Amino acid sequence: MSLTGDPGMDQLIPIAMQLVGAVRRFDPAGVAEAIEAARAMPDGALTVLLAAMVPWDKAPTELLAWWTRRADYQKLVGAGVDPATAMTLIEGGAQWSTGSYGNDAPGGPGVR
Repeated sequence: MSLTGDPGMDQLIPIAMQLVGAVRRFDPAGVAEAIEAARAMPDGALTVLLAAMVPWDKAPTELLAWWTRRADYQKLVGAGVDPATAMTLIEGGAQWSTGSYGNDAPGGPGVR
């Protein structure tokens, strides 16, 4: 089953997901590995695929909230929240405290 309708682009999906994961984990070696894997594909194909995966109805400030508030993002992920949920909490305006207020589990005193 094809997700894009183009076999070449379909081959890039795992590479794109590897790149996204490496960026979110702040893993420079993983980023370099994904970019190297994409080199075998036509120039610009990875860029086009990743651009197609970005929700067009969100502002860049929303899409990059996990980066601009990376201390909060890392705190949530470190507490066991999956990266997508952490991003949603940050984008949604949930105030995650990076301080130590008892239970650091998501939904506990750390979220206010």
